[in-house]
Amino acid sequence: MKKLSLSIMLLTLLGLATACGPKEMTPEEIYNNEASGVVMVLNQFYHSIQLSSGEVIYFSDFKDGELEDMAFDEDSITGSMAFGTAFFIDDQGTMLTNRHVVLPEIPKSEVKRYVKGLVKAAKAYYQELQSVMEAKYDQLSEEISNDTYVGYDDDYGFYTQESEANNERRAQQEELAEAYQAAQQRIDAIEELDLDEIQISTHCKVSIAYHDTYVTSIDDFKPCVVIRTSDDENVDLALIRLNSKSTPGNAHIFSLPEDEGNVLGADKEERESLKLNQQLTLIGYNEGVKLAATREGIKAQLTTGNVSQQPDDDRVMYTIPVLHGSSGSPVLNPWGEVVAVNFAGIDGTQSFNFGIPLKQIRKFLNQ
Repeated sequence: MKKLSLSIMLLTLLGLATACGPKEMTPEEIYNNEASGVVMVLNQFYHSIQLSSGEVIYFSDFKDGELEDMAFDEDSITGSMAFGTAFFIDDQGTMLTNRHVVLPEIPKSEVKRYVKGLVKAAKAYYQELQSVMEAKYDQLSEEISNDTYVGYDDDYGFYTQESEANNERRAQQEELAEAYQAAQQRIDAIEELDLDEIQISTHCKVSIAYHDTYVTSIDDFKPCVVIRTSDDENVDLALIRLNSKSTPGNAHIFSLPEDEGNVLGADKEERESLKLNQQLTLIGYNEGVKLAATREGIKAQLTTGNVSQQPDDDRVMYTIPVLHGSSGSPVLNPWGEVVAVNFAGIDGTQSFNFGIPLKQIRKFLNQ
């Protein structure tokens, strides 16, 4: 009888232990429980190039091998806009996202090469301009000579007589001489440039908008600061925080506990271990406001897929369909737990996309 009671007690304890663990959820349940913690990120940015002379060139973007919206006055630069996704990880307004969402990547080596070509072209332009001015100056000299007459007077001897037009020609020559000298100063300044010392910087203004709220203008986005970005080129992660340093009370906070070996328990390790064909859910803002806007405010989208390649420590591949704007989205397992952060896809397809696995996320957060 005692043995039976002991068996029943053990079974009861095992049942309680199982009941205390998280339960699998449907994608709809995950969305309803956690979408409030996923936010849309807006990044307004532009770039600058500082030359060794101190001059600064501003531009919005670098596409098709050229600087877009180039200007020498910072106030006149239009800038660019890009959308992404982030999600809350504490009650102090801290969010996890991708580095490229808050710090747009730009091919600096290509920009430097373009600037060097631009400088070379500018020097050639001023040299050609000087050649044109020299030719014009010589032409005016010939016209002055042709419009000058030599005469002889019995009282005064030989004398010269010029047309009144020569006065205007000489004035033009003076203007040409000044313009020639100005062009030479430009050439000298270009030759003094150290083109290996070009400094390229990106200037960003990051803000967010909450799920299920109305967004009708940029003013509806809440300002944020970038706390930290990953120094590892292969780990595309960043932390941002609301200026208010407070997470809204109705927003879901995603838990990312530290990895302490077996302390997490076998069930936790099992949930975090991604397997081929395992179903995953992503909550994000594909195409930013364009797709998120509804009559009831902006709403994040839910997409699902499966693990399509054996994961490693650097990335996990899945078949979740995504578009631009979903970078930084949380990728969740059937228990609604974060197992990756979406960061990249293959151009020309929506079926092969990648996330940064939990191991790298923890490593970044613990730095």
